[in-house]
Amino acid sequence: MDQTTEGPRFGWCHWHEGPSGSAVLVRIVEQGSGAGAMLYACAPCREQRGLAPFAEQPDEVAYRAYLDHTAVCTGCGRAGRCEDGTRLWDAYRGALASLPA
Repeated sequence: MDQTTEGPRFGWCHWHEGPSGSAVLVRIVEQGSGAGAMLYACAPCREQRGLAPFAEQPDEVAYRAYLDHTAVCTGCGRAGRCEDGTRLWDAYRGALASLPA
């Protein structure tokens, strides 16, 4: 569906614990066993708490760049990575290392 004709999105904001028309995914909580959780925040809560949408977080951006590269690169495979693939992988690992504990 075209974005211009799409109606408002309604969801739940886990930060103010209420309904929202602007909630987007900001965090995925993974667990060793059992179901994890996906947390959503509305625009005001994201602004107040400095939360970035999940798709815009540095580690996610770096990982998508790496995956996009390896999907088409003939030099990246089981045997190793090409120079660009190695650089993108290192950028992803660096972004992960900078995440708060």
